[in-house]
Amino acid sequence: MDNFEYVVPTRVIFGHQTELKVGEIIKGYGYKKILIHYGQGSIKKDGLLDKIVQSLKTNNIEYIELGGVHPNPDIELVRTAIKLCHTEHIDMILAVGGGSVIDSAKLTAAGFYYDGDPFDISLHKYVPKKVLPVGVLLTISAAGSETSTSCVITNEKTKTKMGYNHPLNRPLFAIMDPELTFTVSPYQTACGIVDIMMHTLERYFNESKEPELADALSEGLLRAVMEAGTKVMKHPNDYDARACLMMAGSLSHNGLTNLGKMGRMPVHQLEHVVSGLYTEVAHGAGLSVLFPAWAFYYAALDIAKFDKFAKNVMNIHLEKPSDNAKMGIIRLKEYFHSLGMPLTFSELGIKNPDIEWMVNKLTEGGTRVVDHHIKPLDAEVAKAIYTSVL
Repeated sequence: MDNFEYVVPTRVIFGHQTELKVGEIIKGYGYKKILIHYGQGSIKKDGLLDKIVQSLKTNNIEYIELGGVHPNPDIELVRTAIKLCHTEHIDMILAVGGGSVIDSAKLTAAGFYYDGDPFDISLHKYVPKKVLPVGVLLTISAAGSETSTSCVITNEKTKTKMGYNHPLNRPLFAIMDPELTFTVSPYQTACGIVDIMMHTLERYFNESKEPELADALSEGLLRAVMEAGTKVMKHPNDYDARACLMMAGSLSHNGLTNLGKMGRMPVHQLEHVVSGLYTEVAHGAGLSVLFPAWAFYYAALDIAKFDKFAKNVMNIHLEKPSDNAKMGIIRLKEYFHSLGMPLTFSELGIKNPDIEWMVNKLTEGGTRVVDHHIKPLDAEVAKAIYTSVL
């Protein structure tokens, strides 16, 4: 096990109707005026915004609202949010939604104390030293951004989707009521299940030293998510299954599943290029297409690890390790298909993907490779993976 530091300071308030405590929680920290940041308006339709506002008023907390965050959140709204926070003298941001809203809030919080363009932070041109505090009221189980260090934002003008990680990105608190996810559509629920699994799987397939605690944690989490995912697709109001997914989303992306090992995520980088170019593509859907393709390519280079996955997660025990490794990936694809997830570009709605553009974007014109402990992902590998899912 490699040396590491592990700090997850986010306070988690989990359970039935915990959203009603939001005003009391914010008051306890001493904040006076907040920005309520949210997506396309579903929190208005389902009455959640009214509950939040009532709780804030009861606790004498001023607020302003800024909605409009969409999947693959764009830098333009972040720029607007930063200006609004300065004009209104905001001292905290409350992100109400899922990963897209939370990431928009995170970059707003970091950009608040930066005089340049906030996308400089995404491009790793500036490292934030101070941020506005961000609280989260989670409404979808997926990205795990509510307790993670990551933040992913898209520049739609340049078709650049970039993530940056920093300890200051971790939210101050996260309120999680599984009942708020009951009304999430089957498709978005499935996208979330895939996203949770990918945050674990990508870390799992980094180099390990046996016995590897992080791998054991990952295997248990993956089995639990697959079981809960199957249940919620059939029974959307299954509280315990929804609760499992909600907590698993956080645990999959807060650093727990790569304690003592590298946390490289090459498939995420492949997918960011796709949904950066085709912004209508949901992140989880893109991952469901690309991960099996990546896995088939790399399984031949790392048979022992993929065999281990097949045995310990997919419960497959063929005699020949290479056959077992391959069958594990096949069964994973079948699971994604059972959720209604796409497995090809065509099923994503992309009829003629611009593979050359994507390869060029990923590799920065052939000058960059995505690191991997066995074989770096270069232009040749990227093209093979993208082409295999036409």
